[in-house]
Amino acid sequence: MNAEQRASIRKKISLNVLINHDLTYSKRWKVRDLSLSGVWVEMAGEELAPGTPIEAVFSLKERDEYILYRLPAEVVRLDGNGVALRFSRYDDRAYTALVNLLYSS
Repeated sequence: MNAEQRASIRKKISLNVLINHDLTYSKRWKVRDLSLSGVWVEMAGEELAPGTPIEAVFSLKERDEYILYRLPAEVVRLDGNGVALRFSRYDDRAYTALVNLLYSS
């Protein structure tokens, strides 16, 4: 599947994500849209090259508390407006949180 094909819905969403890479890079950026398979982040594209493995950290509200979800991902595309990240494998708890976020409103 190429980077433009979608395996699930992609939803515009207002959310922040912390992007971690190795032990030397950790910055907060704005999410433009999100799906079960990846996310588009409004960030300086030159900071991370395609193929770079990263960790995307989301703080999502469940019931009355915020829970951190750490999703492994890879940079798949970049342009002047941001970076496309494709999620690697993540656990059932993270999957459920993403489904609830994407399909509940």
